[in-house]
Amino acid sequence: MAINIRILTPDRIICSTTADEVILPGTTGQIGVLDGHATLITALDTGLLRIKLDQKWTPMILCGGFAEVDRNQVTVLVNDVEELVALDLAEVTKELEQATIAIETAETSKGRLNASIELKKAAARVQAVGYLR
Repeated sequence: MAINIRILTPDRIICSTTADEVILPGTTGQIGVLDGHATLITALDTGLLRIKLDQKWTPMILCGGFAEVDRNQVTVLVNDVEELVALDLAEVTKELEQATIAIETAETSKGRLNASIELKKAAARVQAVGYLR
């Protein structure tokens, strides 16, 4: 039996599909969801969401939000999504290095917070490269 997944932002439906497996970027680590998963509601961190269907993974970068799992239905509510089509490993690695430098050189707490979010996005892009090949 398949899992139904919907990914929603405040202004649009990003995705509504079925999946064999879903991996969510939880605030305390990754959360894997398979058929028959227990009901749960969880906060999501900025990071890589992966949807597996027919032995193929589809990655997306989520920018914080919440997820609800109930009876093989996964609903993901997020602030924003970065849909990934093609990434260059050298380019995303350079972005990761720049984000690391930005967090180290940030002078205010707001600057560090913004740099931290960009660092998480950059790390997720590096992870996503392997799923897009």
